Amino acid sequence: MLIHDDKAKKPVAQFYKDRFYIITNTIEQDKLKKSMEKWYRKKTLEKVIKRVEYFQKHFNVKPNSIKVKEQKKIWASCTSKRNMNFNWRCSIAPESVLDYIVVHEMCHMIHVDHSSRFWKLVEKIIPDYKVQREWLKEYGINLNL
Repeated sequence: MLIHDDKAKKPVAQFYKDRFYIITNTIEQDKLKKSMEKWYRKKTLEKVIKRVEYFQKHFNVKPNSIKVKEQKKIWASCTSKRNMNFNWRCSIAPESVLDYIVVHEMCHMIHVDHSSRFWKLVEKIIPDYKVQREWLKEYGINLNL
């Protein structure tokens, strides 16, 4: 829902009672979309941090950093220095899929490849990970504004 406000300097997205509101002084689609993306970036970071903290009990190492970015072709990544980057669209996915994405990247802190040892660790933490991975392949393309 758009709420017009001439005093608004730029569009600001808010979520209240299961609805999106954008307080705005413009109807320019790009500006409105950017305000929603900004909201999703913040929400994704909050959710990812919460899930990393939850799954941390399975790991003896911690991420050095967690960031949310625009990533066109991947959902997330983890560098050899344990810096994690997540696509801002992750928070649009169901929670079980987000958990899979988070655990997948956390497992890369231990195994920097997709070896059988990597997948066994993922499966130990998320036994139905194949269902979540399949959901991403089938529906992930639709997670957009």
